Order: sequence, then structure tokens, then C-alpha cells
Amino acid sequence: MKANKRQSAKNQLITVICDNYTTRDDLESSWGFSCLIKHRGKNVLFDTGSDGIVLAANMSKLSIDPVSIDLLMISHQHWDHTGGIYYILNAKHNMPVCLPYSFSARFKEDMKRYGAELIEVKKAQAISPGLYSTGDMEGPVREQAALLQSPAGTIVITGCAHPGIVKIVKTAEKILPDDDLALVMGGFHLLDNENEDILKIIEQFKKMGVRYTAASHCSGQNARKLFAREYQDHFIPLGAGTIINLQQLR
Repeated sequence: MKANKRQSAKNQLITVICDNYTTRDDLESSWGFSCLIKHRGKNVLFDTGSDGIVLAANMSKLSIDPVSIDLLMISHQHWDHTGGIYYILNAKHNMPVCLPYSFSARFKEDMKRYGAELIEVKKAQAISPGLYSTGDMEGPVREQAALLQSPAGTIVITGCAHPGIVKIVKTAEKILPDDDLALVMGGFHLLDNENEDILKIIEQFKKMGVRYTAASHCSGQNARKLFAREYQDHFIPLGAGTIINLQQLR
């Protein structure tokens, strides 16, 4: 049995549900990303992966009931982050859904058909106590990232980081200037970047004081290797089934 499966539920802060990689043999990998945030008594689902069948199966094996989700937060309007949304909305109607203002009118109307209560984000704002959105950030694809305040510092969770991962982290610094940067995790969109570019990003991360990194999804295998090499035991290898708790980040 993996160590992650033995961790007490009360210590779990973030559980990765869908990813290109897995850390448990009984979970399925798929292109995309989704994770559950347990924070201050709320269950927040960040993105829904690319496939509702995979999302449902992995949630079941992770003992995550879709009815227990209090808020759905979607990073951007790409299939590999919205693919499982109907599984969630079918399971629980009238779900608050936080999404960038730039999402298409058609997508928004579709959500409303399921009774979703839309929280449309333009600028950086608090979504719930201790949970912030970077706002609807400009880039090749407009996107929001989630910022989580924790006793260990700020945790930055990205879907694909289309606006630029360094830009997102700098935005997090501006929104929560008094907090250390404990962890940056998710898709960094470095799949096609050269080693030199990735190493420069890692250097910028270190200058900004990012203590832990967890590059996954669209970050690319090469970026994962370089982040792991440069951050060593402060690199967390993400995959479906990974559980992150506060003790890991202190």
C-alpha cells in the first residue's frame, strides 16, 4: 500500500484526481488535470480533467463523493480541464462554479442549465476565506489560477499556466505580499521549451522564494526532470493519487 493511501484524511490539503501521471496503480491516468482542495471546512474541486468517466472512477477509488464538493473552480475553457464538469453537475445541482469572465457565453449558458451559480472572475479576488483567484489573466489563452493561504505559505495551483508560469507566481506575490510562496503546482505549459528556458524559470522561482514545486500535466517530462534535479527533495512528483499535506510543506 502506498504511503499516500495511509495518510489521515484530516491532514490532506490537496488530492490530485486526474493527471497525465499516476502515483497509484489502481488509478487511471488521462491528459488533463483535476484536484480536490480541502481548506477551512470547504471542498473545492479545481478543474475536472478531460474525461468524466476517468474523473468518476478515480474519485470513487479516492473516496471522494461529488455531492461533498462545495465549489467548482475552472482554470480555463479547454477540454482537458472541463471534460468532467457534467459528471459533477449531474451529481450536484446548483453548484457554485467559479470561472474566468472570458469563458464563452455558450459555456456559461450550458452551466446555468444545470442550475450552476456562476462566479465570473475579472480581477484578482477572494473566492472564499483563504482562497483567491489571480483573476482572468491575459495570455495565449485566458486563464485563472487558484491561490490558497495556508500556515505554510501561499500555494499556487495552475491548470495550464497559459499566461506564463512566472507571471502567475508574480501575480500571487502581489495578491498576498505578506505570505511566503510555499508551493507552485499543476501544469506549467513547458512541454516545448528548451532546457535553457526551463532553467531560467527555475532560477526565477528560487529568486522569488518558491520553496516547493510540483510540475505536472502540460509541463512536460523534461521540465519535470529539471525541476526535480534543481529542487531535489523540494520537488513533489505529482500524479493522480498524490496527496499533499501541510507537514510536507513546512
